[in-house]
Amino acid sequence: MKVFISYALSLAGLGFVIAAVLGAYVVNLSYPAARLRMINMLRTSVNQAEIACRAAKGTFYEPIGSAIKIGAMAQTTDFKIIQASTKPGYDAAVVMVTLHWKKLFGRGKMGVMMVVGGLVMAIAIKAAPHLHVIIAVLTAGAVVWFVYTRSENERSLVRAKAELLPELDRAFAEGRYARPQ
Repeated sequence: MKVFISYALSLAGLGFVIAAVLGAYVVNLSYPAARLRMINMLRTSVNQAEIACRAAKGTFYEPIGSAIKIGAMAQTTDFKIIQASTKPGYDAAVVMVTLHWKKLFGRGKMGVMMVVGGLVMAIAIKAAPHLHVIIAVLTAGAVVWFVYTRSENERSLVRAKAELLPELDRAFAEGRYARPQ
């Protein structure tokens, strides 16, 4: 019975890690390409950029979309006022993106603990830990990918604030946002 529990624990842990990795994979954007698309949309049609931002939850697009929404509410072309309104809107949405990634990280951490628990249990009851070791190696690879992807996402949030938010402010100041009627 203990052998079965150790296998079940390891496999369930691998499932949690896979769920976290798939959740991260779904919201993972390549920053350089996505930045170029966003700059193009901001220079041509801020409305189109707003629609694209609604579709990409959990990425740096979400704070940009929030900043667009707040900037549109300002209803002015004064650069200072636009800047003063879009920056807090961006910062508030960054918190939501960070919380999403923390939730995924918590799932992955729980999965790692389950895999380690299954491996330790298999060693303690002197069962053959071959499958447990394979699962542990797969989990370690998934953890490395997840940590790298999470750090890239956090870095893209900072870079987008520095590179895309001024472009958004210029777009509002130049009147490129068509207010819906």
